[in-house]
Amino acid sequence: MAKSSGVFGVRSENRAAVSRVEDIIEQCLKKHIKIFSDFITPAQMEDVIKTAQSYRDIKYMSFGGNSQCERRIMGFCPDYMDICQYDFPIDIIEINSNKKFSAEMSHRDYLGSVLGLGIDRSKIGDIVVFDGSALCYVKKEISGFINLNLVKVGRNNVSTKIFDIKEFEFPEIKTQEKIYTVSSLRLDAVAGGAFNLARGKIQNLIEGEKVFLNFITALSPSKNIAEGDMISVRGYGRIKILSINGKTKKDRISITVLKYV
Repeated sequence: MAKSSGVFGVRSENRAAVSRVEDIIEQCLKKHIKIFSDFITPAQMEDVIKTAQSYRDIKYMSFGGNSQCERRIMGFCPDYMDICQYDFPIDIIEINSNKKFSAEMSHRDYLGSVLGLGIDRSKIGDIVVFDGSALCYVKKEISGFINLNLVKVGRNNVSTKIFDIKEFEFPEIKTQEKIYTVSSLRLDAVAGGAFNLARGKIQNLIEGEKVFLNFITALSPSKNIAEGDMISVRGYGRIKILSINGKTKKDRISITVLKYV
């Protein structure tokens, strides 16, 4: 059989997601087709990837609609096929309101209104909020329903438009470079320095599963980071490690990060 060995150590809260992925992989191999999961959370992704790695004869990748998305779909295909981001069944719903007459709307407002249509959370990916508008990544199977039925977010009237990921040009995200020094390359030191958080505070956020390293929930504050790593801290933002510049005269480590603002 295609599976090389069982996957041990799956956290109990992730077993349902892992079981669904196992079913999808079996269909992929049995029917010789490309097949896709629903959106998977960063907290589930590590166990899902371990499961995928336990199978032979498949290729897989994750994608959420753009390279910055945290909630992602897993795509699978037999190893003699290829899979790319444009194969993924993802649409983007652009949600707009009249800024002049609308109250400010948060991520929670947009998400609550979409889920209020009776849609399962696993069909919805990231929601990126701008001034008076939002981009909502969704499975193609429900994009038409949202487009027809989402007319309000909170008390605000909204309009919607569907874009395929092939045709959508994502708005430029504001970034700034930051150079600072840390005592070590531990995750808690690097993230704490980037967001000006005390070591105890960032450790509490890691324990609360609110810190993500390369879009996967970070479970250890002592994990060392490397160039190219992405670190997200819920409620504070996201950084990418651009370079590790070496030690200073005071024996601290200088690093350069790209901070998304």
